[in-house]
Amino acid sequence: MYEELKDLSLKELIGYAIFSEQEAAKFYRHLVKDMDKDSLVAHKFESLAKDEDMHKWVLQDLYRETFGDENWSFPEGLTPFESIVEIETMDSLIEALNAAMQNEYNAFKVYKYMAKTQKDHRKLFKYLSHFEHGHYDVLKREKEHFEDAMMDEPHKRHEPLVEMPHHKDFGFRIFE
Repeated sequence: MYEELKDLSLKELIGYAIFSEQEAAKFYRHLVKDMDKDSLVAHKFESLAKDEDMHKWVLQDLYRETFGDENWSFPEGLTPFESIVEIETMDSLIEALNAAMQNEYNAFKVYKYMAKTQKDHRKLFKYLSHFEHGHYDVLKREKEHFEDAMMDEPHKRHEPLVEMPHHKDFGFRIFE
């Protein structure tokens, strides 16, 4: 990943990060689109989406302050450090969590690289790298929870998630 970043200017790096944070927020909101909105799991993913929104706003402010405009762009030839997985079964939810963990790890690495190479903004990029590492840890625990929940009913891993009679049990409703 560092090889792809080494030739980018600060302007391009920030544009890359802004777009990737935007995509991260979409990813987490996509995860909850078919979930019970009053579940703890949905609230956790919405909280992650809001964190990504905040990262994007901070980076947009940095871009505006540094370059005097708001016309950031995504550098050609790169892919964002986020990807989307369709969730239909418990297996696909676990696959989505694996993808989210990889996304957060990629974000961690990008910000760590930026902290190392952009000394004027080192503190911000270090902070963002730690934040993304925290997201990785949260997602890892979520994935472990769902994997543990399926140990008792492995045959249900491939059933449509919305049709599982105990689907709400996985979300732990917080409002009645």
